[in-house]
Amino acid sequence: MHVTLDQARALDAFARTGTFQAAAKELHKVHTAVLYALKQLEAQTGLELFDRRGYRTKLTPSGEQVLSRARKLLDAERELVATCAELKSGWEPVLKVVVDAIFPITPVLEVVRKLKQQKAPTRVLISVDSLSAVEQRFEAEQATVMVTVLPPTLPDLTTQALPRLKARLVVHRSHALAKREKVSTNDLADQVMLTVRGSDPRLQLATRALDQQSTVHLPDFHSKKAAILAGLGFGWLPEWLIADELSRGTLVALALKEGASHAFTPILATRGALGPAGRELVDLVTRQ
Repeated sequence: MHVTLDQARALDAFARTGTFQAAAKELHKVHTAVLYALKQLEAQTGLELFDRRGYRTKLTPSGEQVLSRARKLLDAERELVATCAELKSGWEPVLKVVVDAIFPITPVLEVVRKLKQQKAPTRVLISVDSLSAVEQRFEAEQATVMVTVLPPTLPDLTTQALPRLKARLVVHRSHALAKREKVSTNDLADQVMLTVRGSDPRLQLATRALDQQSTVHLPDFHSKKAAILAGLGFGWLPEWLIADELSRGTLVALALKEGASHAFTPILATRGALGPAGRELVDLVTRQ
């Protein structure tokens, strides 16, 4: 059986307009052409699609079911036409981005607003993960852009360093550690260390030896910040996330002998040639 798009259009037009004549007018065809297309459809399906017994011809139950499938064919055609138009315009149909949770998400989200303003057809899919899981998700999702704090290991990537991000080792001002002028990693060993999915030796954090003693692993930096604000323990947080709390004194940066701050160099990695949406994203991220 070979159902054509012309037959699907004729059936859809008949169902919406109610008569063969009106359907022909909507499709800019002669009346006989629409009748022929629908008779051929009945012959090919082997079904009685029209009830012609009354004053006005209407669809049979079989005709209603064939109509629903015919409309799916027409929907698929419209999607194909739209996709082809998008490709001709140069815009990527989809832009997949994976970002490390320590990186501020604002410049990444800004590209969504800009593309909306430009009425760009590109769908932007953003995923957030941490450390080595960033590259794993980048590969699994076959994403185009990645922002990571660990050196990428995948081949054939174009990379560039982004401005350094500073993280501070902090506690709530009511925490016992906040009252000490200096602390050592030995002092920290008796306290609760809060982490986001552990750490990675490549980060070279001053507290890396304490990772195995951490008692609380949190899913993201916002929940980690909430836990520290609740006085549950200490941990590293990016400065951009806690600037207000540090200035108000709600959070206190620990004076750790082994190093109380750490600077990360995020890396922007892209795969393949970028379209307009990808280039817009790279421009926003590198200017942040």
